[in-house]
Amino acid sequence: MRQFYLSKNNHGYYRVVFVDPETGWQSVGKSTHTKNQFEAYAIATTWLKEGVPEGRSNSRTFNNSVKGSAKKNLKSIVDTLTFEEASKLLELISAKFGSASPVISKAPVTKTGAFVNPEKAFVSEIAESAPVMKELSAATPVPRAKKRCVVKKTPMSEPVLVNVDKLLVRADASTVPSVGVTAEGKHLLCESMDHFWDYENSEFIKRSLAHGHSISKKHAFCMRAYVRNYWEPYFGNDALIEDLELSELDDFFFFLHDEKELAGETVNKNINMANKCFKTLLAQKKIASNPLEGIERFKADNEERGIPTEEEVRQLLELDWENEAAKLAFKVAAFYGLRAGEISGLRVCDIDVVSDFIHVRHSYSEVDKLKSTKNKDTRDLPVNHALALQLMNHARQNPAFGDLSYVFWSVKDFSIPITPGYYADCLYKALEQIGVSKAEREERNIVFHSLRHFCCTVLKQRADTDTVMAIMGHRSYVMTEHYSDHDTQEKFNNMRNVISGAWEKYLSA
Repeated sequence: MRQFYLSKNNHGYYRVVFVDPETGWQSVGKSTHTKNQFEAYAIATTWLKEGVPEGRSNSRTFNNSVKGSAKKNLKSIVDTLTFEEASKLLELISAKFGSASPVISKAPVTKTGAFVNPEKAFVSEIAESAPVMKELSAATPVPRAKKRCVVKKTPMSEPVLVNVDKLLVRADASTVPSVGVTAEGKHLLCESMDHFWDYENSEFIKRSLAHGHSISKKHAFCMRAYVRNYWEPYFGNDALIEDLELSELDDFFFFLHDEKELAGETVNKNINMANKCFKTLLAQKKIASNPLEGIERFKADNEERGIPTEEEVRQLLELDWENEAAKLAFKVAAFYGLRAGEISGLRVCDIDVVSDFIHVRHSYSEVDKLKSTKNKDTRDLPVNHALALQLMNHARQNPAFGDLSYVFWSVKDFSIPITPGYYADCLYKALEQIGVSKAEREERNIVFHSLRHFCCTVLKQRADTDTVMAIMGHRSYVMTEHYSDHDTQEKFNNMRNVISGAWEKYLSA
């Protein structure tokens, strides 16, 4: 019988499975962390000779090793026993503990029309014929646990007896049972991170929300997706946080960037996701160090956001869109700077057709549903009276019309709004109708959020920064400057006028 087998995982790395020649028991597969078959064979041969490493399956360096080959377990031993050997084993066990030897039947217990697990039937028959455990428990009473007390000095130096059990209970009451912790007290990497970002059950998220921090369900959902899409396939389910090394983590992030071809920003989000978990565990003194300490992040390769020209915006306004609701959303985004989620979050009570105001109070996403705005701030925007009437007239077409019904309601479900991503799809089709192809749009990096940049840019050329900040809902001058840093036709016309006025007498000479 072969003593080990090599196979490739989904990423092309060779993993080795060892086989015990005596029992046939197979070990858990361990990655050799190489894609070269000869190197993998050499590594496996070394492990077979010197011992299977205790370290993580795809760790390059192993500090501890187990002497000998794969460990045997009780189940593997039982699986290899014949009926006669099992009977003899039971006699030896009964003689050791001084109880009657159980009688077992050679024929397996079955039920008509149903499958019965032979192991369960075997255990059940033993329990009925010879209740060994009952005899043992009757013969050996369990001693009653003693209360533990210590002497604690008060500030007045007077000794006081303190019940340690009560202190332990009080300490346990202030903590949450650990998830993903092994019997040795170490933390399983992927299970710990997955629970850390579980919006409904994470103690970290609950406490953060209680302290007023903003963590959306959508953000938590994306963080868990990183764990399941990238970390689990690479590290597996047995990797431990305490065993992680900076060099191996650096290899992993390079693998995401180089082989998985993720953008630098996405790799950095993976780093931030794990780092938040590790830093929290370190602050709680559950781990001795943060394995990501000193990790080098990748250069963010974000392309500069493009915006449509003023002429293109005019053409889009004159165009007959296939969906009037999407065209109305386009106007709100381009002229008032609302985000896609804020547009979906508009309700009838947010439209004031008397004073001509839009009250931006909420945002909407498919995961979080109706929630606060990005900065948790509300803002009131004066709007054109005609646009306010268009918004209200569209809202009234909703069969479920009411004060709390959505302005941009969904035709599939009147109680919810249009999903924010739908506006972008309609915008792209409209751009193609005015001659902006998909290739050109992607080259210029124009998306629905570009309309917010367009609004900020045009307003910044006509008003002071504080006013534009209030309209856009920004909290910093830097963000407003970033959004307004785009060239427009009017800017070029102003530049032309300045140049012509300055050099006209020289150029006309």
